[in-house]
Order: sequence, then structure tokens, then C-alpha cells
Amino acid sequence: MKPVLDARPENKRPISKELVEQALEEAEQLRRKKQYKEGIDLLVNVLEMGILKSRIYYRLGNIYYDMGRLDLAEYAYKKAIEFEPEHVNAHYNLSVLYKRKGNIDASAKMLRKAYLLELKHPRKHKELSPEQRKWARAIAAKQGMLLTGMGMGIFVVIYLILRIIFK
Repeated sequence: MKPVLDARPENKRPISKELVEQALEEAEQLRRKKQYKEGIDLLVNVLEMGILKSRIYYRLGNIYYDMGRLDLAEYAYKKAIEFEPEHVNAHYNLSVLYKRKGNIDASAKMLRKAYLLELKHPRKHKELSPEQRKWARAIAAKQGMLLTGMGMGIFVVIYLILRIIFK
């Protein structure tokens, strides 16, 4: 596979969004082949161009996560969110990462944020994966139960107050 970008001075050409898109796709293919170092090198090279930073950091996070370098993956996902606060998948992946690290509170917080962002910006990002939808449904169900429980509690309190008043 011929690299999309080559850092040698004689190969410098104006960078475009299309070239960065190509590099992102190539880095994803390298990740799938478990050629992590090559993928990281490619993304770091593209990152220096200053285009699509949130997507580049997101892909770097995916590679670091696959390598088991959770601290670097966390940093990359947070940088992706810094450049694009509505990046649903970065929030979701950060949730998965926190869960893997055993930080359940942070995991739930990020998962909820990903779900809410997806509701708020449904067309801005690709559809959630089946696993992401499963998590989102679980959160929605828990929130629904919580609201139902609170509603029932309020109903009981009002009922008791009315019984006392009209006795």
C-alpha cells in the first residue's frame, strides 16, 4: 500500500481535506491489520497539517485503545472532544475506556453525554453502532424508570396529603 502522505521535503504537496480523509481511511486499515505504529505515524504526520483534528485524534484514540495504551487513548479522545465538543463517538469511546479502567461513574457520565448528543445532533455524526444503541437504550430505560419512580412517589405523597385534608 502506497502511503497517502510522505513527510520527505521532495514529496511535500499542498494538503487538502481529501488527502486527510484518505490518510484517515488508510490509518483505519492499518489499525485493522494491527499495524499500529504505522497508523500512529501516519496520523501524527497528518495532525501537523491542522485539518480535521478531532477526527485524527479520535482515530489515534482507537489505535491506542487497541494497543492497550489506555492513558494515551484517553488523552486522544479528550483532545477530539476539545476540538469538537459534539463528537458522539469520542464520548462513547471514552465511556468504554473508563468502564475498562473500572471508573464506572465517569463511564456512565460519558455514555449519557454521548446519548444526549446523539439526540441533539442526530444527523451530524454517523449512526450509532449496535453496541452503542444497546448502551443508549439501557441508559434511557434507567432514566425512564427513575422518572417513573419519582412520578409514583410524588403521586403517593399527593394522595396521602389529600386523604389527610379531606378526612
